[in-house]
Amino acid sequence: MFGILNINKPKNFTSHDVVNKLRKILNIKKIGHTGTLDPLATGVLPVCIGKATKLIQYFETNKSYRAYIKLGQTTDTYDIEGKILSTQKVKYNLPGITNNLDKFLGEIEQTPPMYSSVHYKGKRLYEYARANQIIEDIPTRKITISSIKLIGVESNDTDNPIIILDIDCSGGTYIRSIAHDLGEMIGCGACLNNLIRTQSGTFKINKSYSLEQIEEFKNTNRLEEFIIKPTNILSLPEYKINESESEKIKTGQFIEPLEALSLPEDSRIQLIKGGKLFAIAKYKDKKICPTNVFT
Repeated sequence: MFGILNINKPKNFTSHDVVNKLRKILNIKKIGHTGTLDPLATGVLPVCIGKATKLIQYFETNKSYRAYIKLGQTTDTYDIEGKILSTQKVKYNLPGITNNLDKFLGEIEQTPPMYSSVHYKGKRLYEYARANQIIEDIPTRKITISSIKLIGVESNDTDNPIIILDIDCSGGTYIRSIAHDLGEMIGCGACLNNLIRTQSGTFKINKSYSLEQIEEFKNTNRLEEFIIKPTNILSLPEYKINESESEKIKTGQFIEPLEALSLPEDSRIQLIKGGKLFAIAKYKDKKICPTNVFT
């Protein structure tokens, strides 16, 4: 198998749980996901199969989320599953919330939650958190929020309403931190109550499938219909190769196109043979040098 499955991750599964489940369903070991989702979250989790795991580094990293944020409650994990640190009744003001949302737009510095997999001095932050060690100088990271919109309010709990946001952001963004920081700005505290990833790069939730559906496709010999070809996803320039060129590429040799390509130096390109992805290569010194071969 060679390609990508667009999985709709279920709640209370880690991303690694999804990979393990797929290994059993597909009876293949070489599987990797393209971006971690917390157990609380559901939604788009692209999973690469076989040698397609080498393609993860070339995927677009922008993400889209629908976030449900509970006002008036803070936790140590910045989400509803953590230890409650404070609770207060909230009288929210929608224009005030919207004005604070504007402060997140563009490139900003974000501090990851203590309960996260970010590395700090040889350990992951959650290891310090579980050992009750406080880190005062958590390294910030630059992220980009291209859009953040208030969609509505859930009023089931009038004391602690849940606001609904749609967020488009760069890879590596912690939506839990946005929830926490928004609560600080409003002055009432907040935590993430629920999260749905609606898009990851070019993968969308309306074309994603549950683990149960994937198992059904496998059992009914229909799985190939739902494995996405890498050429449909990669946004790299294409270069078609012939038989003699493919033999060179196969053994790691460079090839020289008859005419110089109008590409910047060190550009990545996808080499196509027979309509299929044959290799990823680098264009350097007017030569095409393979970096990942999939034959």
